Amino acid sequence: MSQMLLLNPLQMTYQEVNVQNTVNFVQDVDLSAPASSSQSGAAGQGGAMGGSMIWMLLLLLVMMFVFMRPRQDKEGEKFRNALQKEQDVVTSSGIFGKIKDIDEVSVTLEIAQGMKIKVDKRYVNPVPTPQPVKTEKPSRRKKDPSKDEKA
Repeated sequence: MSQMLLLNPLQMTYQEVNVQNTVNFVQDVDLSAPASSSQSGAAGQGGAMGGSMIWMLLLLLVMMFVFMRPRQDKEGEKFRNALQKEQDVVTSSGIFGKIKDIDEVSVTLEIAQGMKIKVDKRYVNPVPTPQPVKTEKPSRRKKDPSKDEKA
């Protein structure tokens, strides 16, 4: 009859069990002696991992500042500072109008005869110019009728 240690990792306990006719695949381990060589190796690796984690966190922080910083629309600011009365504009919500009055913060637009609305200056944009439509040129190659549909 032999004795075996049965470990319970959930409760962090162990107990001795009497076992008959067993095959030992594990060598006897002395639990009272600390394994200094294996612990020092793990600590050395943990230190290297900790150093690389610090660099990864710093890189993440720098990337966050680069992508999340407020971006200023310089061309839009130039346009908004140069607004004049009787200029045709469009709001960011798509309302076309003509400027009737300008304040420091807002613009009064006439959107129909006698109908005026007051809009924040930041949401006023120039009227877009129509872009020419590209026409598709006919191909110069002649189609082979036998290659149109293959069965």
